[in-house]
Amino acid sequence: MRFSNYKFFNLAFLSRTNIAIIQTGLLISILLLLVSSCTVTPLSQEKKSPEKKEITAHNRQYDVWRINGRISFVNEQENWYAKFNWIQQKDDFQISFTGPLGETELQISQIDKHILLKTPSGETSSDDLEQLLFQETGWKFPVTSLRYWSQGYPDPNIAAQVKYNEQQQISDIFQAGWHIQYPKRMEVAQTSGLNVVLPKKIIATEQNVKIKLIITSWHLGES
Repeated sequence: MRFSNYKFFNLAFLSRTNIAIIQTGLLISILLLLVSSCTVTPLSQEKKSPEKKEITAHNRQYDVWRINGRISFVNEQENWYAKFNWIQQKDDFQISFTGPLGETELQISQIDKHILLKTPSGETSSDDLEQLLFQETGWKFPVTSLRYWSQGYPDPNIAAQVKYNEQQQISDIFQAGWHIQYPKRMEVAQTSGLNVVLPKKIIATEQNVKIKLIITSWHLGES
């Protein structure tokens, strides 16, 4: 009798235990479903991240562009500062340098390989741009190479060594005795709608000559 009561007690205990286990399992399952329903957000309700400007890699050179900015030319004899406007149309160009009052101090142009230099005292033409500049101003001013340096590239017609920064942009160019550095860059809009990163500050040094360009605006293409 005691044995059967004991057996009945065990069975009742086991039944209550099994029920408790089942109830606990159901409770855990319900909790898991509730948690998963709280953490999973339907795709249609996901928050969209703010739009980012599209920036394309600067991996090409431009033939048609215009830049505005400031320039300084320093050598052993003088320190010269001016504002400048540079228009490039493939191989043709015009660079105007203006003083603090807006007067044109110097203008260099090349159209159909005809080179013309204008100053307040007159005009001079030549077929050698750098030689003409040196002759008229005494400056060692590599305009031909600056066409490429201004975009952040070495002159493709002269052997060069380059260094890159962490963004894989050219940070230093060593070419024809010049050291060109790019301390600052800026985003520039293209007609395609993408932005491209181009130089904002350029420093070119050669022995005792230092040329610094601060570009305030870039305009790419015919516009």
